[in-house]
Amino acid sequence: MKRGSKPNKEQEWSDQEEAFLGFSLKGDEDIAHKLQQEYLNDDQHTLRQLQEQQKQDRELALSLQKDLSSPSSFDYNEDEALARYLEQEELKRAKPSRNNSYPIEYPANNRNENGNGVSSPVTLSGIIPRCCICNNIVLMPLSALGRIYHAKCFKCMGCHDVIDPNEPFAVVSGDDGQKYPMHTRCHSEVYGYQCSVCSRKIQSGSDGLIKFIKHPFFENEIMCSHHTRKDVRQCSGCGRFEPFGQGFTDLHDFKRCLCDACIRTCILDSADAKPLWDAVLKFFEHNLGLSIWPDMKTIPVLIVGHDVLNEQQRCEHTGHEGSEQIMTRGLCLSEHQRGFKFMVPSLRFDRKRTSLLPTDAETSGHTYFQIPDATQSNPNATVTAILCLSGLPSDLTASILAHEATHAWIKLNPNFDPTHPIPPQVEEGCCQLIAMLFLTDGLQESSSNSADGPSDKKLRQYFKYSIESDKNEIYGEGYRKAAKAYAQIGIEALLSHVVNYRDWPQI
Repeated sequence: MKRGSKPNKEQEWSDQEEAFLGFSLKGDEDIAHKLQQEYLNDDQHTLRQLQEQQKQDRELALSLQKDLSSPSSFDYNEDEALARYLEQEELKRAKPSRNNSYPIEYPANNRNENGNGVSSPVTLSGIIPRCCICNNIVLMPLSALGRIYHAKCFKCMGCHDVIDPNEPFAVVSGDDGQKYPMHTRCHSEVYGYQCSVCSRKIQSGSDGLIKFIKHPFFENEIMCSHHTRKDVRQCSGCGRFEPFGQGFTDLHDFKRCLCDACIRTCILDSADAKPLWDAVLKFFEHNLGLSIWPDMKTIPVLIVGHDVLNEQQRCEHTGHEGSEQIMTRGLCLSEHQRGFKFMVPSLRFDRKRTSLLPTDAETSGHTYFQIPDATQSNPNATVTAILCLSGLPSDLTASILAHEATHAWIKLNPNFDPTHPIPPQVEEGCCQLIAMLFLTDGLQESSSNSADGPSDKKLRQYFKYSIESDKNEIYGEGYRKAAKAYAQIGIEALLSHVVNYRDWPQI
């Protein structure tokens, strides 16, 4: 082009092509074909590279499959080099290509986002996992608790032995918040419950569950499930289990026994029950505002054995069946048993010998009592005696006497008609209510601490719990209905309504 001349449009395009390509396309018809051929050659070369890479990948996959199907055991250390090679090849393929310029993130260390020392379980593509314990490549992963393990790294946190993945295992949480596996036997030894009977840790079963028999009130009273009621006795007072080698005191009465806590205040003689009966009558008169019928003060109160009590209960034909707590622990005798003679124990507890001894040598540990004739306070109904089971703690004996005193108060009430008996649920429910009120407000303050098992205060709480939690239709449900009526109209109005109408008041 001449100096000073103005370039035309065609000349400008030619100059730009030559500057970009290094040569001009003008006048060269073969140039376009040449460029097209170069691009085709590049594509064929890339295709051959991809085919070769796929061939290598297939050969490697077949080799790995053959190794994995081999019956010989896997050595993770020997295959470490192979795993590293696979990871490097994977990283190479993941590097940015000419047409894909996105950044690649590589793991910076062996800690996760919480910094608790757990490595990333898989590599970038998710093909090759790493063990969360040793951080080495895992070719035969074991997945548990949301993480990946070598089989040899899946160890108990207690004994550090390998856990069989086919067996049930326990799970514990570490200080870092992670969950770790543990043998069920090790978990039982470290975290399990101790049997109150055999003093051993309660082992889990084949299903991995820990099964045991538990006292309904005392939390630490737990017994192995393989112990049965036949080979383990329970305290007659509080129901706690008798330990092997540390037997409770035998009462020599229907296989009954007392623990060290209940025997502290046990009532074994009728003379010991007289102050408790007086306390009950005082509670009726001063705390509840109930009239004390004259004959109530002279009713014989007898502490008797299991057989005598149950024999008299059958003779009474009360029909109040269903609750072992009351049916075998107390009874209010009516005129039907006049003249009947039965044996009454006369014993005391010797702490040095930890056994029961006769009150005096002449009685040989028992006396006899004959039920007297009926009195005439109510010509149609009388109470001849109050019976209570021997060998029970003082507070429990007192609550039973309060229960039986309520029966006596109803039967001796001038308005009571013995030809129209009160339904069992109504009468027994009121008696249980009085027993609960006496346990709550009628006894002196009990001790709070004791080296011999539960304190007297704790035992009293258990006796109240037994009344409240009774599921029996007569005694348990009867108590709850009586308590509801008492909260609305008071005890005097409740008992008066029951005596006159033989039913719950409509409230």
